[in-house]
Amino acid sequence: AGTGEYFEQFCCSLQGEVDLAAFESAWQRVLGRHAVLRTAFVWDGLERPVQVVHRRLRMPVEILDWRALAGREARLASLLADDRRRGFELTAAPLTRVTLVRLEDDRWELVWSHHHLLLDGWSASIVLSELFAVYESLTHGRELQLGEPRPFRDYIAWLQQRDLTQAETVWRRLLAGIVRPTGVPADHDPRAWTGGGEEHRHAGLVLSAEQTRRLLDLGRREAITLNTLVQGA
Repeated sequence: AGTGEYFEQFCCSLQGEVDLAAFESAWQRVLGRHAVLRTAFVWDGLERPVQVVHRRLRMPVEILDWRALAGREARLASLLADDRRRGFELTAAPLTRVTLVRLEDDRWELVWSHHHLLLDGWSASIVLSELFAVYESLTHGRELQLGEPRPFRDYIAWLQQRDLTQAETVWRRLLAGIVRPTGVPADHDPRAWTGGGEEHRHAGLVLSAEQTRRLLDLGRREAITLNTLVQGA
């Protein structure tokens, strides 16, 4: 289960009707498409950890109806905290699960949890895109043709075949003259933190479609992800 640093929890609100059968079927299809979502890791008695991919697994999907309950927001906060404390046992696949909570007749909260060993933020967005595309096709009775996903091992094999000499030359040129790490600016010494409240705050910012497009274009031009661009800013 670990200490939680690599526990990923995605939450979003859904408005309107949800076809629960299609919702569960969509998750099951996505799970079947991607081997990494059916993966566990074992290491006891072995020289190095081994990735174990199960041929078939059921996606854990829990449906909760809280419409008649009081204090729903507090209950949701408690559910999220309990989910994080529960974590994952790396030897037991799948290292992912979903909870869908009905808060009102037309309002739902989707909680998708997974271990960071399976996915990064870029990959998670692909999974969600596929999920909603499959769900829409199921609810409208249409057949959806998704391309066959390419296994990650192909990328690893490609990396192992690369000549790293050129990359090393480029980085040595870029880092020439740097003799110590670059300090991260801060208004306070993080070691002086004594607790007593939340360790972070939330700030919301809504970008227009044009601003979003320009950020994506900048990321493509600089060959970096949107996450890297925002973190750098």
